[in-house]
Amino acid sequence: MAHSTAQKAIPDHGKPRCDLVVHNAVLLTVDATDKVITNGAMAIHDGKIVAVGASRDIFTRYNSSQVLDANGGVVHPGFIDPHIHVSQYTSRSVLSSMEGTGITMGDWKSALTPEDEHASAALAAVDYLRSGYTGFVDPGTIFSPDAVAPVADEFNIRIWLTDPYVADAGAELKKHFPELVSEPFLALWPKSRDEAFRRLGSQLFRNKDKDSLVRAFIGLYGEGTDSPALFRAASDLARQHGVQVQEHLGYAPLLYRQREYALGVSMMEHMRDEGLLASHITFVHMNVVHPGDVQIISTHNVGVVWCPYGQLQMLGRGGAEGRMVELHRAGTKVGVASDIPRVVHFSALGTLAAVTSAATGLAASGREILRMRTLGAAATVGAASELGSLEEGKRADFVVRRPDVSENLGLDPALEFAVIADANSIDCVFVDGKRVVEHGQILKGDASAAVARARQSVRGLAARLYLG
Repeated sequence: MAHSTAQKAIPDHGKPRCDLVVHNAVLLTVDATDKVITNGAMAIHDGKIVAVGASRDIFTRYNSSQVLDANGGVVHPGFIDPHIHVSQYTSRSVLSSMEGTGITMGDWKSALTPEDEHASAALAAVDYLRSGYTGFVDPGTIFSPDAVAPVADEFNIRIWLTDPYVADAGAELKKHFPELVSEPFLALWPKSRDEAFRRLGSQLFRNKDKDSLVRAFIGLYGEGTDSPALFRAASDLARQHGVQVQEHLGYAPLLYRQREYALGVSMMEHMRDEGLLASHITFVHMNVVHPGDVQIISTHNVGVVWCPYGQLQMLGRGGAEGRMVELHRAGTKVGVASDIPRVVHFSALGTLAAVTSAATGLAASGREILRMRTLGAAATVGAASELGSLEEGKRADFVVRRPDVSENLGLDPALEFAVIADANSIDCVFVDGKRVVEHGQILKGDASAAVARARQSVRGLAARLYLG
């Protein structure tokens, strides 16, 4: 396993000092060429990567306060989940209890208190870090962002937040997705177009501190719940502040195709012609991508967040056109997301992506899935300049894998550790150059207490809803 040692200073060499050197590693850089450096090393200072290269070269150039010997293990960028309804993380096993009751997920969501949302996010943070994730993105489905934001510092994990439930046509959700809503739930949405506009940008104050673990973007609920005027306002505000817009689009193929039929053209053609596509726009799901859409999306540098489990569901129901690998190969920024991980653990998301891509007829390689879980995911929330690859100037968010695990055969390390390996292969996780996981143990925050709070929260919610 990897281990740290203190390095003695060598004052007469006059070399610059850094805080940490990670060496004797197989570095999966996820840079522009997907460079892999055997016996590689990184120098880290003030939370950023200051040098990447061969171990001998890095030691020649830097003195370090600490040294981490990866013992030949794989080191890769931390995974980022670009789309999770994190306040619902504790609800992932509740659906069976709702069967035959008339109670919906809308009832569950409307019953959430700030304490419940904090408990759910904290539990997710524990599971994320242990699975090699260093950040996650909620799409605006947290009622109390101030309750979730402290989880970042509590466990040292990155969180991207946005405005809660921004929509000016929320009734559309009830019409098309009754299983997701309830009257108490919709009562918490904006009650007018003016209120929806006022919510836009309410979280952008979090971006004032460039070193904060909590950042903000502009979010719309989407799926037909926002008017063209609201979408344009969101786009203009995001462009003004240099952040991304994200919204759900194309989750249900039938609904998506109905909208296209009414328009007389594909959705992407319509949005292109209306001037609504740009590099600061990210769509979540896109379970229908027509052949001609690939070029439109890639030409306008639109981001796409791919939720493999949701896409598998829609492939089973019919009408889906899953072209995520084709989009990725066309240069689109594609991130792989959990959405609500009801059937797999976070560590299995790479496997789920591999299975889903195979089901669409164009299988993704290990390197492609690694990129979608790291740099691609960062790009969909506008963070690719800071995160997602092991390159000079980027923040030091990375994972050190154990060299002695059975997955480590050394033939295709991206496949071995971004698809096949599980959380047991993780030795250390670093965020901003700080070690946050060691030998499977969370170093900051009380993981046991987080689990206990989550269980208490779930029991309380179930009791309030008279479930089980």
